[in-house]
Amino acid sequence: MSECEFALNSILDDLQCDPWPVESGNRPARCVGTALNVAVGLLEGAHSSSGSRIVTLMGGAITYGPGMIVSQSLKERIRSHLDIQQEKENTKNLKNAIKFYQGLADRSQKAGIVVDVFVAAVD
Repeated sequence: MSECEFALNSILDDLQCDPWPVESGNRPARCVGTALNVAVGLLEGAHSSSGSRIVTLMGGAITYGPGMIVSQSLKERIRSHLDIQQEKENTKNLKNAIKFYQGLADRSQKAGIVVDVFVAAVD
């Protein structure tokens, strides 16, 4: 028990403030679309004759760059399935995101690349 307490206290003592704080009223800037595009490009060039895998772990919605699905401002709500079906005004990034990710999926498939995406948004 004392070893666990020491380990836990050591971890807590080493915690630091986030070096990239998020302004009040905004979401964190996540440019995962760009990162996936770069990863697919690197694997296309480096391992074109063998299969590859990209594992993506995200902590929330993509808010910046190609593939953006919602703006950084918290004033813009993240869309729901009903919003998408009814094509409401908060789906303004949807068509561009679909076009971007479909192109990325086509490139990945041709190059034999599997792209795994795991998202956990706890905000």
